[in-house]
Amino acid sequence: MEEQVAQGETLLSEPSTTTEQWYTDDYKEVVAKKGWKAPTDVLKSYTELEKTFSGRVKMPTPESSAEEIRQFYQKTGCPENPDGYEITVPEEVAALRDEAAESELRKVAHEMGVSKQAFEAIVGKYYGQIAENMIQSRVQGETQLKEEFGDKYDEQVKIAQRFAGQCSDEFRDLLEKTGMGNNPIIIKEFINLGKKTMSDSLIKGEQGSSAEEAFVPSHQNSPDMYKHGEDEYSVKARAYFSARGHKY
Repeated sequence: MEEQVAQGETLLSEPSTTTEQWYTDDYKEVVAKKGWKAPTDVLKSYTELEKTFSGRVKMPTPESSAEEIRQFYQKTGCPENPDGYEITVPEEVAALRDEAAESELRKVAHEMGVSKQAFEAIVGKYYGQIAENMIQSRVQGETQLKEEFGDKYDEQVKIAQRFAGQCSDEFRDLLEKTGMGNNPIIIKEFINLGKKTMSDSLIKGEQGSSAEEAFVPSHQNSPDMYKHGEDEYSVKARAYFSARGHKY
């Protein structure tokens, strides 16, 4: 039986739209809320939803494989291998750098999926704090000794410096790495030992050259530690290192 043409329609008219409900009553509210008029509207909405979520990172679950977890870490900023982490150390504490410890930290960070940005920020803050603490320690030690020695400060400190200059490189490195070279107790002990064990000419700086030439900075492996100081000690330290070829 041929399909009947509705009254008022011609063969060239657009087909009439059906008024038949294409969803169950369970979905009536959501269909009305979304404004879907036909099943094709639902398909379009789902397609757009898939596009939106396709670029998102899926959180791993206890059932995720090691490969899936590693892929997740890399998408969140973890480098492909531990060497992908970069560490910048302030010049003031370059001598204190522990590259073996840094290597272990890189391995742990990579294993735990720490992002490159987070790792470098944490380690950078650590070294930056050490540099700040060393500078602050030197300033505090200098202030305390100046209050105690008064106008004899330079004279007394030179004795400590000359005594330190007679010590082994290993011992001076230890003083530098631990920051003990800024400790007023250590400096005063060096002064006492210097007065007891060094000749009068050495104590007074009379070594066939000027007293200025006898000046030895307490941190001989960190010339940039004195780069910005305007106090007399820093000025002398810069002169000491400049005379030995360091460029500020």
